[in-house]
Amino acid sequence: RFGAVGADCALCLWDLPVDGDDDGGDDDDDDDAGEDKKLKTLEDHRDDDDDEGGFDLSRDADNPGVVVYTLFATSTAIAPQETHPLPPGYEALLGLRAPSLYVCKKNRDENVAEASSSSSPSPSRSGGGAKTDGVCFSITMRDFAGVESASSETIDALIAFAMKLAMKDHDGAYKAVKTMTGAAAWRAAARGCIRNKRLEAAEFCLGNMGHLRGARAARDARKEPELDARVAAVAVHLGLVEEAERLYERCGRHDLLNELLQASGRWDEALRVASARDRIHLKTTHYNRAKHLETTGDARGAIEGYERAGRAADEVMRLFFQRGDVDGAEAYVTSRSGHDAKLTRWWGKYCESVGETERAMVAYEHAKDYLSLTRMYAAAGEWDAAEKIVKDADDAAAAFHLARSFEARDATSEALEFFELSGRYGHAARLARLRGMDGELFALALKSRQRRTMLDAAAYFLESGDVSKAATLFHAAGSRERAIELCFASGLHDQLAGFIDDVLAAGKTSPGEDGTSTDAGGGVVDAALLARCAEYFAANGRASEAFSLLAKSGRLDDAIALAESTPSVTITDELADLVTPQKKVDGESALEEERRKAITCRVAKLCKSRGAYHLACKKYAQAGEKVKAVKALLLSGDREKIVFFAGVSRAREVYILAANYLRTLPWQDDADLAKQIATFYQKAKAIDHLVAFYESVARAEIDEFRDYDKGLAALENAIAALEKAGGGGDAAANAKLASLRQRAALVGRFVETRARLKIAPDAQASLA
Repeated sequence: RFGAVGADCALCLWDLPVDGDDDGGDDDDDDDAGEDKKLKTLEDHRDDDDDEGGFDLSRDADNPGVVVYTLFATSTAIAPQETHPLPPGYEALLGLRAPSLYVCKKNRDENVAEASSSSSPSPSRSGGGAKTDGVCFSITMRDFAGVESASSETIDALIAFAMKLAMKDHDGAYKAVKTMTGAAAWRAAARGCIRNKRLEAAEFCLGNMGHLRGARAARDARKEPELDARVAAVAVHLGLVEEAERLYERCGRHDLLNELLQASGRWDEALRVASARDRIHLKTTHYNRAKHLETTGDARGAIEGYERAGRAADEVMRLFFQRGDVDGAEAYVTSRSGHDAKLTRWWGKYCESVGETERAMVAYEHAKDYLSLTRMYAAAGEWDAAEKIVKDADDAAAAFHLARSFEARDATSEALEFFELSGRYGHAARLARLRGMDGELFALALKSRQRRTMLDAAAYFLESGDVSKAATLFHAAGSRERAIELCFASGLHDQLAGFIDDVLAAGKTSPGEDGTSTDAGGGVVDAALLARCAEYFAANGRASEAFSLLAKSGRLDDAIALAESTPSVTITDELADLVTPQKKVDGESALEEERRKAITCRVAKLCKSRGAYHLACKKYAQAGEKVKAVKALLLSGDREKIVFFAGVSRAREVYILAANYLRTLPWQDDADLAKQIATFYQKAKAIDHLVAFYESVARAEIDEFRDYDKGLAALENAIAALEKAGGGGDAAANAKLASLRQRAALVGRFVETRARLKIAPDAQASLA
């Protein structure tokens, strides 16, 4: 049932007939009617922006009793105003007259009387006595709590204010309460704003009622991103704690809900929230609860809370000692010695402070506090025991303390050992330098890999005149230029070469386009520095190292010129690739292509002059000079490589050069080689060479091997090749063809005659 406040209007529900209900009448008095026929629904169509604020219809949806919904109604809209759950025992709403709802109970009993007295409804005299049935009661509406006895003008102003807020008419709402006075009235208006999530209106009301803490809370709450969290922060100061809890829960701010429950003294609920939804503050909640229990005198509960908060080592001990219960503290530590190392360590420090050394050492041992054990043994002069603990435990802090103790008693070797064991190379280097132990200082500085330590040690060695060690340390510390300068000044050729190799990552450095080189580790090496090193090596008779550095620094022309003028320079595959410009993937201009080919040809010629014929062939091929490439390869005498290169190059000149070279080999004893020569001449379409080769084959077969059959076959192959090429085209070709035919005819007659003589030897005279 709804009470309508505002303009005249009506909210109508139609009870439609269902199956089996032909008359459509009222079934309220029918005992056999189903409960589903008593259930009515109200469909609420809300605006899209209602989630940003406003009234929540589901707030009291879980209430097991009767809930009264009040709404504002106009001719154009219906807006929810508030929910009012009725106290237990009341079943019906009679009517509404602000600021009260009128409710009744048809059959009044003792339980109702108790409920009515606890819920503060006031009986309305309806003609009956105290035990008369049908007694009517009034219940103050939520928005009017505290202003029941206010004037009608105040009530009307509050109603108008709530209505304007519900209709989202903020200017009208402020005008409605502009003349209202009284802190209670403004408090009621502020509560209505909170329930409708109108925070700006709530700030206005708080300012008018002089509620400084509430106004401050509203300003501080602006940092919260969630609207519900901002509203809840103000609701707490207006006494709407349940409303604040609901808002925090709804927006998922369980951290703020946890704080609210703690502030309300509801520790069990706070722990449940922290355990389920706010575990990051679980230990803090246990700690705050323990503090609360301590103030109430519940020591056992406080100890349990401090343990759960992980603060047993300091807070529980403080609690025992404040009460003067040392025996209890010891018993507590003993009971938890295997579970809480921090607590056991604290007890050891206490025992040590009161002079109970043995008990302190036992506690330290249980807590595995090797630093404290080492400190106590060192203080007692038991150095062997202290060393054993440090070496067995491998504890850096204990090793460092022992090293400082040895240093204090001038045991330098032992101090250096334990400084190194603790990883404090800076202290070890400082002590070695102070004692003049140069060998140990050099080794420790290199082992430390700490730039500051190495630089300090390098400066010390430089000052003492040991340039070699200083240069090594400068290089290890990353000061390459300083190390190389020292090598220049002192003539440390081998050391300089080693530095350069390290800088260039063992030859894996490629020259960049900006005059720098990038080493394998990603660092950038100054090309000018590399060039200077190259000049130094060249001036000191180490041309190979100079060539390598010039190539790696990107000075290709200078590197090639140095190699051309210095026969001692060895050209390897790696260095040849390094001085060969790479073809750009994204294309290159004609000038760039011409320069690349020119440099590559120079590299190939250099390789050829050094006897690296395979490498020269490779470079000529990269420059597109296939003829020069095969000529360089012919010098190597590698038959397989020559045949392979000719096959993949597919160039006429290459085929001819390869075949001509193969003819210089003993092809007479190798049929495959002879066949390969003929194939190359055929692919090159070099008919003259092919005919000449077949003539050579025929001459060799006849003159040397007396094999006229093979000689005749070779002559026939020559005739066939010449005819296929159109040998009748000119006089020379015709003459050559005629000569070959004549020779082939003579050889053929000879072969035929010899065959006949073999068959009939007596026919020799007639044949003659």
